[in-house]
Amino acid sequence: MEYKELIASALQALRNNKMRTLLTMLGIIIGISSVILIVSIGQGAVAFITDQLSSFGTNFFSINPGSSPISSFAGGTKNLTEDDAGAIKNDTSLSNVDLVLSNAAVSAKVSANGIDKALLIQGVEHEIVSMFKPTMLYGDFFSEEDEIEAKRVAVIGVDAAKTFFGEKTNPVGDKIQIDNKNFTVIGVAESTNVLAGGVFNNALFIPLNVALHQLEGNVYIGEIDISVKDTDLINQTIEDVTALLRDRHNLKGGEENDFIIQSFRDALSTVQTITNLLTTMVAAISGISLIVGGVGVMNIMLVSVTERTREIGLLKAIGAMERDILIQFLVESVVMTLIGGSIGIVLGVFGAFLISLAVHIPFVVSIPSILIAVGVSMMVGIVFGLYPARRAARLSPIDALRYE
Repeated sequence: MEYKELIASALQALRNNKMRTLLTMLGIIIGISSVILIVSIGQGAVAFITDQLSSFGTNFFSINPGSSPISSFAGGTKNLTEDDAGAIKNDTSLSNVDLVLSNAAVSAKVSANGIDKALLIQGVEHEIVSMFKPTMLYGDFFSEEDEIEAKRVAVIGVDAAKTFFGEKTNPVGDKIQIDNKNFTVIGVAESTNVLAGGVFNNALFIPLNVALHQLEGNVYIGEIDISVKDTDLINQTIEDVTALLRDRHNLKGGEENDFIIQSFRDALSTVQTITNLLTTMVAAISGISLIVGGVGVMNIMLVSVTERTREIGLLKAIGAMERDILIQFLVESVVMTLIGGSIGIVLGVFGAFLISLAVHIPFVVSIPSILIAVGVSMMVGIVFGLYPARRAARLSPIDALRYE
């Protein structure tokens, strides 16, 4: 028998039992569409996170006080000082260092327009705008002159501005109180970065020296951000800065650091690795449904062999070889799984597109995952169709013709 005839015969056999064929393909459709959907969403999430982190720039790293991420996150550790930042800034051997910026954060009561609310106060240096690149909706960020003169000026995040001054209101020039001290609002800033915007847009920014020396409470250097000139040398720069701080903090050879250094490049790599791993694991679990679908294909093909026993005997009686019968049933199985796989691919891609629109992540179609899906469909058809096909091919023509 020619392959065209085999395929036409397989399609005819599938058409003769449309409902059974559809139910058989359902497992394949669900398995393939699930794998493509999950891989696409996972890669879209990776692209989204990569874009968000990259918008910060991968050319800087941060130093936080504390010997572990937990202690650093909890706060209260005062291992970093203005002198530490100054030492890094003035060390001529650190030739790859571009900017060194200190940050002092404290939660304090803020009052304006009769509204009182605890807000995150960020004491920063004016160069922060060149590192974190906020968008100024109104006014300007404070200048170096404002810092030198220790002026009580403030830049307010867009969400905090809405809380105190209302929607679409320009509060530049208005007064705001921090710990009962009057500050003049000179700008409204917004971060369009989704990962950092929640914090940035709800904060209040004032000059670092004002935060450290004029605010009451537990105010101290909570972070030092360092940008580098050459990102290829960032790891070496981190090692040099680590050695400098260990020497300044009088840490012996066996003692662990009392500070933590993290680069956004490392964070980006870690997030990508974790997201890819989770995507692979979930896709593999979804792929189990392909096995279920394969078992369904085998069961239906066995039923088909039983139903068509007399047909098989007739084919053998007129000269069909075992190989012809084997190939015929294998082709039926492969055609069924390929059709199911094709439907699954279309549904998976369309579903990924709809989800990307709904959750605002990039729509990414993984060509390798589609090619793998097609290959898996064929393998499922071959592997799970082989036993029924061999059983049909080995039927005795005399017994098959006698079968009722």
